[in-house]
Amino acid sequence: METVNKREFAYKIAEKGGFYKKDAMKMVELFWDTLLDYLQEGKKVNFYGIGHFKMKTVKGREARNPKTGEPCIVPDHKKVKFYASETLTENIENE
Repeated sequence: METVNKREFAYKIAEKGGFYKKDAMKMVELFWDTLLDYLQEGKKVNFYGIGHFKMKTVKGREARNPKTGEPCIVPDHKKVKFYASETLTENIENE
């Protein structure tokens, strides 16, 4: 699977939408900044037909340091989760 970075994503938006690349890059930055603002406020962000983003608290656990093999504690932390809608999943499977 090939990975697409933020710049390539923005340039594709520019190409498809007829925008300047610089403007498309600003749009992508604004999208992520706005998404982050809402998530930090504790809100779920829903895009109908695509899915939703929300913050999830992950409980702390005991783990092992991969370099040393010694046990360590991973504290509670927050994580952004994306839940794909059935519509998105179906569209991807049908492509």
